[in-house]
Amino acid sequence: MQQLKQQFQEFIVGLMSLPIKLPGTRLYRSLQAKKKMARLIQRIIREKRARRAAASLPRDAIDMLIGDGSDELTDELISDNMIDLMIPAEDSVPVLITLAVKFLSECPLALHQLEEENMQLKRRKTDMGETLQWTDYMSLSFTQHVITETLRLGNIIGGIMRKAVRDVEVKGHLIPKGWCVFVYFRSVHLDDTLYDEPYKFNPWRWKEKDMSNGSFTPFGGGQRLCPGLDLARLEASIFLHHLVTSFRWVAEEDHIVNFPTVRLKRGMPIRVTAKEDDD
Repeated sequence: MQQLKQQFQEFIVGLMSLPIKLPGTRLYRSLQAKKKMARLIQRIIREKRARRAAASLPRDAIDMLIGDGSDELTDELISDNMIDLMIPAEDSVPVLITLAVKFLSECPLALHQLEEENMQLKRRKTDMGETLQWTDYMSLSFTQHVITETLRLGNIIGGIMRKAVRDVEVKGHLIPKGWCVFVYFRSVHLDDTLYDEPYKFNPWRWKEKDMSNGSFTPFGGGQRLCPGLDLARLEASIFLHHLVTSFRWVAEEDHIVNFPTVRLKRGMPIRVTAKEDDD
């Protein structure tokens, strides 16, 4: 796992890099890291195939793909799928959560309202003797506003690339067939004609703001809308719920780095205490 993590970190850094594939360049190191990851995962796949019982239940995503029965799902394709799944699991959702903690640390009013909303839910479920469900997390309206505003301001995914399959005209600009287009989310999410004070963390703006007009696209859109958008929101909701209902924290100063990928310069150090101990 440690080897896989090291190779993944090398791979992810090169996702946004100059297209120069020479030894020593960031792109070359990234591609080499991906090859090493693929070899390691394919070895795991072969081991799983060798000891797989016909009637055994799948325990993970690799087991599901191995048991699909399709000749098209080669070991190489399965390993590519695993690497694709690592990107949101290890990179984008944790960055979303980290940015939410940073923005909340700098906005005490939003943190207080988030805490109140989640404490009300926690007390209600405790009194009823029930566990938290999917609908409970998704019903936390202000929590969802915090996540939405973090996605807008943080721009964890900077944009997406698309290739024109035919000549396309967009607002008087011709995009010839075969050209590649980079849709830059940051330029939309931080546009002052679409958002008042776009560089300000303001989760209350989403009480009235419409998301369906193409001005909010952290998960892409159309037929290629990210299938993991609800899972990402759920994971962030669960983390924030337990953080604000069980702990207090003091954040150290840190700065956001936006290139080549979104990161906190120091990893966002915080000092955490349990509420019971603090009280």
